[in-house]
Amino acid sequence: MFTRRGDSGETDTGLRIRVGKDSPMVDLEGTLDELNTFVGFALINSKWEDIKNDLKKIQNDIFVIGEDITAESTHRTIKDEDVRWLEESVKKYREEIGKIHLFIVPDGDISAVSLHMARAVARRTERLAVYVSKKMQVNKYILIYLNRLSSLLFMHALASNKRLGIEERIWDIKRTS
Repeated sequence: MFTRRGDSGETDTGLRIRVGKDSPMVDLEGTLDELNTFVGFALINSKWEDIKNDLKKIQNDIFVIGEDITAESTHRTIKDEDVRWLEESVKKYREEIGKIHLFIVPDGDISAVSLHMARAVARRTERLAVYVSKKMQVNKYILIYLNRLSSLLFMHALASNKRLGIEERIWDIKRTS
């Protein structure tokens, strides 16, 4: 589908305000779309129903974040309860995983690596959301949510490998070459 309205390098926000496609808001929207796609890729590669259910909720939340950004919180919005859900989920997987080492190499099963890919895009999305928040008002829970999201995706990756009996590969920080 096309309308030709964007041919001049502008697009409409959720409030029907025309902005340049190079605007930070549009960049964040595109990055949220990319994040949602990586979460979807992790979803189809996951072997675990609990993780799949979490990823489905996350995908919905990413759409809500996008609506919140472009419609300036006039519709659905990310709330404290969404952040609390992430925090409780992180705690649950953390108990399952046990000791966590710093500098885990993204490795193992495709389900885990897919989650690491989504985690890395979530971190970039968070950085961009912080940048956008300096240009326009952004719901504070979006920034907190994106920060917690990368933690949950990390826990998902570690839980996936652990459930498959795959030992995490730890980067040797002391090695010089």
